[in-house]
Amino acid sequence: MNVLKKALLPAFFLTGASVCPAALEADFITSRGTVTVALEYTKAPKAVASLLTLSQGTRSWFESADGSVRREPFFETLPFDRVVNANEEKLAEMGAPDPGYQFQDEFDGTLTHEPYVLAMANDGPNTNGARLAFTGSAALPARDGANTVFGKIAAGTSRTVVDGIIAAGAGATTITSVVIRRTDPGAMAFDEFAVALPQVQAVNGPLQVIPGSQVNLLLQQPKVSVLRATAGADLVSWQARFRRFLGIDDAAAGASVTIDSADLAKQFYQISLARYPDVPVAGGPKGLANRTLTLTGEGAGELVYHFNATGLAGTYENILFPGDPPFFAGSFQVRNEIPAVFNPYAFRVLLQVQGMPSTPFHLIRGGVDGVNPGSVTGHHRVMFQETAGQNGFEDRGAMVLTRP
Repeated sequence: MNVLKKALLPAFFLTGASVCPAALEADFITSRGTVTVALEYTKAPKAVASLLTLSQGTRSWFESADGSVRREPFFETLPFDRVVNANEEKLAEMGAPDPGYQFQDEFDGTLTHEPYVLAMANDGPNTNGARLAFTGSAALPARDGANTVFGKIAAGTSRTVVDGIIAAGAGATTITSVVIRRTDPGAMAFDEFAVALPQVQAVNGPLQVIPGSQVNLLLQQPKVSVLRATAGADLVSWQARFRRFLGIDDAAAGASVTIDSADLAKQFYQISLARYPDVPVAGGPKGLANRTLTLTGEGAGELVYHFNATGLAGTYENILFPGDPPFFAGSFQVRNEIPAVFNPYAFRVLLQVQGMPSTPFHLIRGGVDGVNPGSVTGHHRVMFQETAGQNGFEDRGAMVLTRP
């Protein structure tokens, strides 16, 4: 960190005043021009630290195409592959949702989706990774409380470039590089490596191969971590073979784990491990068996789901106002049209409920913010759908999930 400070000090004195009032800036150099963003490192330190380390190649990340772990600038050559250009919504997204780790939301009442901000794109609470969004000339208040805002785009040329990216459409603009500038002692003192983010590392074995049977990795996986294995027979084509999230309430892992069958004469593996640092402050479950999930929403009241021993079915009740009897109640089952996903800070599950004829499908996305002796607490977003996979009415609010 001291080397970085010394390297940047001369630049400060030579360049003089910053383009933005904030002291930590990122220049997104694109094929359409440069977008300068003032980064809110005191209000969203995890988002800023993740951007800094990924963009500068100082954080290891997971390459989903082949399962390798890389340590090089992440955003270079990536396109803005999702663009919305409507009167009420102007947005350009780029990056990838899965750099091998996720981190929690950081909401601050002073950082809203006003025109021209930098925000995280996600797939629900606490699923931030390496997917970023520039907003354009329209405010997007519906995203407040759902997406972390962590930077403001400088007035002038930078905003003109953002307008051009949005006008050009998806895939028409790419990132060339990201340059970080620190312009005062506060920004220079911000240590992105001290921020508690997950760490991704390559696992180099050893492997135990039992021909015709199985491939075992001789590793004791730590709690609240994600272990993955990707395999290929020719070092060209790769397929995901194994993924295991070891949750906070799981029994300690054994000294080895089976990651694949051993049916082929030759197979190559890329293996990675993502370790999450702030256990037991946070760390979610890897399933819902014998748990009760309570969602308190802004519009739907309180929804309580009681999962049975399989974690695939149960009963629920919907209480609109405290003290009232259930307005809706019945049974539910987990559906696979949208597969369930469990991660250290987040989970997603699709339920089909009986007794709610207009919205029988509940797509629940939960984010884990804290762990107590008897429960996991956090926030949620739930989409009430008439047909699985279609948009419907969305509610959000607090979440409590019991622990065994």
